[in-house]
Amino acid sequence: MNAAHRPGRLAATLVAAALAGAGLTVAAAPAAHAAASDAVAKLPISSFSAIAVDSVHQRVFVADSNTDYYLNKGVIAVYDFRGERLTTLQTPAHVSGLALSADSSKLYAGLREQIQTYDTTTFQPAFLASTNTDTCGRELAFSGGQLYFTTPYSQDAGACPTAQTHLDGIVNGVHTRTGWNDYGKLKIEAGPGNRMLMGQPRNDNAADPFLTVYDTSDGSLVRGAAPPLRRQ
Repeated sequence: MNAAHRPGRLAATLVAAALAGAGLTVAAAPAAHAAASDAVAKLPISSFSAIAVDSVHQRVFVADSNTDYYLNKGVIAVYDFRGERLTTLQTPAHVSGLALSADSSKLYAGLREQIQTYDTTTFQPAFLASTNTDTCGRELAFSGGQLYFTTPYSQDAGACPTAQTHLDGIVNGVHTRTGWNDYGKLKIEAGPGNRMLMGQPRNDNAADPFLTVYDTSDGSLVRGAAPPLRRQ
């Protein structure tokens, strides 16, 4: 199950709780309705950046962004569908975006200057690729057999909402700058049929934000019918 789908009550509950801020409690249950036996788990993180739900192995991965200082390490808390914490993964730099491979065998984590992978059964880490520096927090999506991610950059953290953000990827094993870019914290989500959605939040550099869909089936991005996205 790709992280972008975020299906079921468990994922929805985790997202809602995680977005509430620090000192969180998370209600988690595999049932589709509330029950008196719901488990409650406190997240061991100070800020929320991403969630990935692995329905194959019944795992939920929750990342701590921690992007306010460039030397910060990162944390990915791992839970099962009963709400029990299985482990906490320490990342070598701040972690923002998460995504799962199509078969849920790998978790991809977007770090400050690299993409790290984790085996979803053993939780063993592996280096995937170096990337351009991210100072604001990445978005990740696995689509068409490739990993795509955003790379926003700003020397001032307060300017991140309006920073120029590039869409990059690991295409055929190689870090690739796709050429697509715009301003603000661009959001990407993988969907069925080798489709990837990109949305732009409104910001001072984007008075008319866009929403567009890409076909990722051949390892390159083909934009569908949608408002224009600038390319350089």
